[in-house]
Amino acid sequence: MDELTLNYHHLDEEEEALLKRMDLCNECIDILIEFISGKGDSIDFVTAEDIVTSIHQMNIDLSTELLHVRLEKGALRYKVNELKQNEAKQQLESEEVELISG
Repeated sequence: MDELTLNYHHLDEEEEALLKRMDLCNECIDILIEFISGKGDSIDFVTAEDIVTSIHQMNIDLSTELLHVRLEKGALRYKVNELKQNEAKQQLESEEVELISG
């Protein structure tokens, strides 16, 4: 179970890192949109749009990665709970045997 717990904590850290990266993408997009709105016709809008779209796509990719991390965490939570239930069941069974033998 220690390995499962370690894996879970690793996924927790990975989730946190992905959320921070997504926040940064959103901040960059907001900054770029503000920049674009202040420049008007003095910049090439298509290029600016391509840059913002690229960052947005990166955010989508990170979001997909986050989804997979959260799915993995859910599967690990299930395994940990299953192991805990089995351990509790075995403990009860061994106590019953001791009472019967005792």
